[in-house]
Amino acid sequence: MAKAKTSTKAAKNPEKRIVQTLNVNAPGKTYPRDADKYEAARKAFLKVMPKSGPGVTQAEMMALMKKALPAATWGTTQGWWTKAVQLDAEARGEVIRDGGKPLRWKRIK
Repeated sequence: MAKAKTSTKAAKNPEKRIVQTLNVNAPGKTYPRDADKYEAARKAFLKVMPKSGPGVTQAEMMALMKKALPAATWGTTQGWWTKAVQLDAEARGEVIRDGGKPLRWKRIK
């Protein structure tokens, strides 16, 4: 039986919590993410996503999250975390995209 590999980051920082996220574009596959950052980004994302109406475009979503995630803390990773949380929420059925042009997302749960 093959021995599991320990990630370099986990070895350097053993107290770091990890959460497995999903991606609507890769069903069945999970991705390890920093749990603290993920939870903060997810909370902000679900708060800014509309529950009714036409939803928000990708650009609108990024602008809303840029306001919700302070640059002093998140730096240039705001957009990356926004997309990671959006893909995970979509895979979990919490957010849907309408399929129109431009694409729009809204919260359903």
